[in-house]
Amino acid sequence: MSQVDLYLDAAERANTRRSYASAIQHFEIEWRGLLPATIDSISRYLAAYAESLSLNTLKHRLAALSRWHQDHGFPDPTKAPKIRQLLKGIRTLHPAQEKRAKPLELEILCGVADWLTSATAAAVSRGDSASALRHTRDRALVLLGFWRGFRSDELANSTLSD
Repeated sequence: MSQVDLYLDAAERANTRRSYASAIQHFEIEWRGLLPATIDSISRYLAAYAESLSLNTLKHRLAALSRWHQDHGFPDPTKAPKIRQLLKGIRTLHPAQEKRAKPLELEILCGVADWLTSATAAAVSRGDSASALRHTRDRALVLLGFWRGFRSDELANSTLSD
C-alpha cells in the first residue's frame, strides 16, 4: 500500500465505509435500484422510503450514493435541484422530532468513575487481579469515551493499539 493510499484509507473510518456499503446494498438489493443511478430513480427511491425512514437516514443514503458515483467516475445525480426540492417536501410532509440521547452529566460521570475506582481498590484488597484490571479498563473507557465524544460502537471496537 502506498503512502497516498494509506492516508486516504485513514481519512475515512471503517464505520463510515460499512455504513455506506450498507446504504448501497439497500439501494441495489432491497429496492432493486440500478447503479449508476438517475435523478428519477433516486427520486423514486426517496419517495418510496419517505414515510418509513427518517430524513437523516435518507440524507445518509444520498451521501453514500453520491460517494459511489464520485468513486466510479459518474456524474452525481444526488446533487440535482430536483433531489433538494424532494427532500424539502419530505421534510415538510413528514416532520419528525429528532430523537437525541440525553447527554451524560458530569455528576453521573464522576459517580461512575468513583465507583469504578473503589471497585478496583476492593478487588485489589481481595487479591482479585482480574476484576481489578477489568474495573480499571472500564474506567479508562468511560473517561476516554466521554472526553473524546466517542460513540458506543467506537469504544466497543477499541483495541490496545488505539
